[in-house]
Parts: sequence; C-alpha cells; structure tokens
Amino acid sequence: MKVDTVVLGDFETNCYVVRAQAEAADCVVIDPGLAAEELLAFLEAQGARPAAVLLTHGHVDHIAGVEAVRGRYPGVVTVVHAADAAALENPVANLSMMLGRAVTARPAEVVVKEEGPVEYAGVRFDVLHTPGHTAGGVCFYSAQAGVVFAGDALFAGSIGRTDFPGGNYGQLIESIRGKLLVLPDETVVYPGHGPATTIGQERRSNQYLIDR
Repeated sequence: MKVDTVVLGDFETNCYVVRAQAEAADCVVIDPGLAAEELLAFLEAQGARPAAVLLTHGHVDHIAGVEAVRGRYPGVVTVVHAADAAALENPVANLSMMLGRAVTARPAEVVVKEEGPVEYAGVRFDVLHTPGHTAGGVCFYSAQAGVVFAGDALFAGSIGRTDFPGGNYGQLIESIRGKLLVLPDETVVYPGHGPATTIGQERRSNQYLIDR
C-alpha cells in the first residue's frame, strides 16, 4: 500500500491518496477537504485516478472537496456512514455555516450502515464505526498494511473535539478504547490533522487514554 498525504486548507486537514501499489494509477481519496485544487493538482501530477472518496465524517474540512473530485473524475464513488450522510447536503450539520459559507455536496453513492469491508481500486479496508466526534465517524483499517485512517477520532497525543453538535466525549473514549486501542501496537495511525503516530504510542502516552 502506498499512502500520500496532501494537507488542505486553513484547517490543515490531512487528505490521503491511497494506492494498492506504488505504481498503481487507480486510488482512493480519504477526506478531500477545503482548498481541493491542491488535491486535484497532486492527482494530475501523479497520474492518479480516484475510484472512490472515503469520508471519515461529515465536517466541512473533510468533505468540502467532494464535488471538485466528482467534477474532475466522473464515476467516482463517495462513501459515508449513514449517521453522517445528511451532513453532505446540510451546511449547518457540516459546520460550513460557521465559516460564513454554505458548503454542500450531492448525496453519497454508498451509505455504510454496518461495520465491514469496503474495497475500491484494489484497496481494502474494514470500516470501524467510531462515534463521539460525530455520530457517523468511522475509521478505515487495513490489517494487511498495518494502517488505520482515524479521521478526527484519534490524533498524536490527543483526541477529537466533542463540543460540536453530535459530539459525545464518553462515547469517543469508548470508541477509541474499543475499536482502535485493540489494534496491534505497530499499527500506523493516519489522523485527520497533524502527524502520524502508532496505536502503541497513543496507548502508552496519550493523556486522554492513560488509565489513572
């Protein structure tokens, strides 16, 4: 698996371009956020063709580039959890109104209702439902590659905010402990913002997760 990171917009959202092999052209895009022109330029320079857009949750800094990718690559499939699906069309729910602009996108082609595998462009993930930052927050885990794309659930040394509508601190901690900290220590965590980390590092040192 080849993972490239494109940092997008004022919120410095990590958008990931994932390919099954380094030489592959087909790819998946995880969380195309604000300032998506940088993502499109990267894809063009790499000769990459997105087969799917995978969304970890429905906040504007993770979904704002969905329509830009759809416009450039007709036929791309957008995947979101059912509990966050409405945020694509609702600028209040996706928080874009807080920025003074209404960002919307057409409904997702694939709405995930249960945990399980998804596969596009030869890239296979298990969808882990990790509510707490949003009701429909998910992580995308590949046991074979030893990586998990954690969205805004888990960061290096921190966790996602829970003070937005739909957020729940206790639920997020439960999600992280039950779905992420059970993964192997060496699993690389690719978060929605900031540097990558590992499950073992966060288990040992994340102030929100250390048993006291």
